Amino acid sequence: MSKISTEQMTRLKGQFSAKYGIEMDDWSAMVMTEISQRFLFLTNEVNRSIIQIDEAAKNIKGKVNQINFRNNQEAIRFGIGLSLPFAAMGTLISAMVFWYSTTTREYEVRKQIMEDYRNAPSYAKLMKNGIIIEHEGHQYLVMGKADQKSGDVFIGKEYIEDGNLGRILIPLGKK
Repeated sequence: MSKISTEQMTRLKGQFSAKYGIEMDDWSAMVMTEISQRFLFLTNEVNRSIIQIDEAAKNIKGKVNQINFRNNQEAIRFGIGLSLPFAAMGTLISAMVFWYSTTTREYEVRKQIMEDYRNAPSYAKLMKNGIIIEHEGHQYLVMGKADQKSGDVFIGKEYIEDGNLGRILIPLGKK
């Protein structure tokens, strides 16, 4: 630390003698002076830290809004009011992503069917109007013989016999 003058040593010895009634030697006076100087240095550091902590606390208080509630229900309502719009938005976005992914998959499946079976659009009326039954573990399309004299043939309900070639004609619609 700093040099100790003879005058400082004499004053320190006098203060000690006046306070405790015992005479102090030179070594003890030097040690006491050194301790006093270190204590003053530490006191200054502590005071500077306290000032910095107070300034930081003032800054934090200015940035934090404290909210007090009368009861738990009021706090819950406040929390729900803050988080509900975000939760609703998240739910809506999740539902839209789910809807998009499922409809995209359905579209891809239907597109693949249309590519694999080029005649599928022609069978649309037959699929809508046809009646399917199950008999002895097999599925059958139920149709009746068409009355060709009337000129009307019900698609998916009636068939026409082509006797010349031994085949049955099932109407799918007119072009």
